Amino acid sequence: MLINKRTFVIYIKEIKKHVNIQKLLSCYIQHGTTNTYVHSRNVAYMSYYIAKFFEKKLGLIIDYDVLIVGALFHDFFLYDWHDSCSNRPRLHGFRHPHIASINAEKYFDISIQEKLIIETHMWPLTITKFPKTPEAKIVCLADKLCSTHEILRKR
Repeated sequence: MLINKRTFVIYIKEIKKHVNIQKLLSCYIQHGTTNTYVHSRNVAYMSYYIAKFFEKKLGLIIDYDVLIVGALFHDFFLYDWHDSCSNRPRLHGFRHPHIASINAEKYFDISIQEKLIIETHMWPLTITKFPKTPEAKIVCLADKLCSTHEILRKR
């Protein structure tokens, strides 16, 4: 299914109806001065564009529902990972994908494919959690691109 920008915006609005994800994630800085909500939205949007490119150029069949939900919740860990005094787990980079998938399951009815996207987005840091589906590989790539941009933009 090929979606357009308007459909992408509808996905975002539908998800925001269930729980105020923007309010939950806007409290936490992710990279540079970018909060976790904006980062997650950026990853979802970048994933959408990468998927459209691969769909057109390589003929991949992409499940956009799974792709966008997985991208939006890939960093749904709900704590400030910069604050050493908070209740954040040690080794955040290794542990937050699992925490994010637990939180996403708690607040939303996510599918197994969406859960796997969330849990594998930090590959290769989480070496045993390799993204296997096209959607998971796309979100993993989009997360790296967006994170790099957000960090470098600050400088």
